[in-house]
Amino acid sequence: MVTGMGIVGGAGIGVERFTDALRNGRGRFSAVRAAPSSRPAYVMAELEPFRLDEHLPSALQAEPSLAARLRKVGGRSTRVAQAGLLAVAQAWCQAGFPAGGERTALVVGGQNLSHAFEAGWSERFAEEPAYLSPSAAIQMLDSDLIGCVSEVFGMQGEGYAVGGASASGNVAILNGLRLIRSGDADVCVVVGALAELSPFQLQAFANLGALGGEAYLDEPERACRPFDRRHNGFIPGQASACLVLEAESHALARGAPALGRVLGGAMSLDGNRGANPSVAGEAGVMRRALANAGVPVDAVEYVNAHGSSSSLGDITELKAIERAFGAHGPNVLVNSTKSISGHCLWSAGVVEALACLVQINAGFLHGNLNLTEPIEHACALLGPDSRDIGVRIAMSNSFGFGGINTSLVLASPSLSIGSG
Repeated sequence: MVTGMGIVGGAGIGVERFTDALRNGRGRFSAVRAAPSSRPAYVMAELEPFRLDEHLPSALQAEPSLAARLRKVGGRSTRVAQAGLLAVAQAWCQAGFPAGGERTALVVGGQNLSHAFEAGWSERFAEEPAYLSPSAAIQMLDSDLIGCVSEVFGMQGEGYAVGGASASGNVAILNGLRLIRSGDADVCVVVGALAELSPFQLQAFANLGALGGEAYLDEPERACRPFDRRHNGFIPGQASACLVLEAESHALARGAPALGRVLGGAMSLDGNRGANPSVAGEAGVMRRALANAGVPVDAVEYVNAHGSSSSLGDITELKAIERAFGAHGPNVLVNSTKSISGHCLWSAGVVEALACLVQINAGFLHGNLNLTEPIEHACALLGPDSRDIGVRIAMSNSFGFGGINTSLVLASPSLSIGSG
C-alpha cells in the first residue's frame, strides 16, 4: 500500500502543484547553457533554485526536533540530497509520521549522482587540490542520500541505492515491494534521486544522438513531444520523488492514509549493452508484471509509457504495448508524463508511479503535450489535453540503457488484487 507521496521537481514542488501541472499541461522547459559544450544550449525542465525552509510542510514544522534535524543535515548537503530530503519530508508527513526504527527501510533509485557536484569543484580543485573539502569524500558517493534521509527520519532498517539507468526508479520500487512482502520491513521509503547532469554527461548523451531539443531552442516548450512525428530525442527533466510503501496490516493498524496500491511488477534484461530497445523485451516484461500482480490483461485501463520522445524508443514501446495487450490494446489509454516533467532519468520511475496514483485518485488522465501528429500505431494515445476519466488499474513502464526493462502495476486504494 502507498501511504505517502512527495515530489520536488521542475514541474512543481509538492504533490498539489505537480497535479496542477499534469492536469493543465504545464511543463516548464527552457533553454539552458552548459560549458563546455558543442551546443549553444540544451532544452531542460530544470528544478529552479529553492530553499528548504521555504518549502517545509507545515505538519513537519509542528515537529520541532524533526524540522531541526532536517535543517541541520540539509543545510550542509548537496542539491541532490536537499531535493531528496524535501520529497521524503512531504511523503513522511502525508503518511502520518511512520515510526522509523529497525522496521523502516530505505531504497534510493539512482546512480552516478555526484557528476554535477564534482564538475562544480573541478576548477577550484585544479588550482588547489589540498583545499578540497573533506566532506566531499562522503558527498561524492551515492550512499550520501541514504545517510542524509536515514539520519533525519531515524530509519534503521535495510538501506541501499539501486541503479538501472532510466529504469532506476522502477527498480527501487520493485525492491521496496520485495522488502515489504518478504516481511523484512513494515515501511519502505522509496526515493527517486534528482538527476543533475554535468556538461560531460550532456555532451555524451548528445553525441550518442539520444538528446533532443536542438531544433527548439527558440521555443523550448515544444521540444518534448513523445509519440509525435517531430520527436527527436529525450529532453532532460529534474525531480526527486518519494513513495512511502507500507504493509497493509501495518498501515491499517495505525490509521495511515491509503493512496494507492502497487499490485506487482517485473524486471528483465535484453542481454544488450547498447541503447537500442527491444519490442520482445518490453512486451515480455509487461506480461510478466501482469502475471506477478495477478491482473488479467483486459483489466488494465491505462499505461503510463516510458515515452521518452525518442524516435526509436517511442515506436518500439507502442509495438510492445500492442504485442503485450493483444486484442485489448486499442482499449488501453496511453500517455507519457515526460511530455510535462521532462525525462527525469534516475527518478523517472518514481515520478511516473506518483503521476499514476495522482491521476487515479483525482479522476483524470493528463494529455501528451505537443502530440499533434502521432506516429503510426494501433494504440489509444491521449491527445495534448487532459481528460476527466476514472481508471482503477494502471501500468507504468520504465526502460534503461543496457537493455533494462521494468513495468509496475498500480491500482486505486479501494481495489485489492493479490497483495501489497
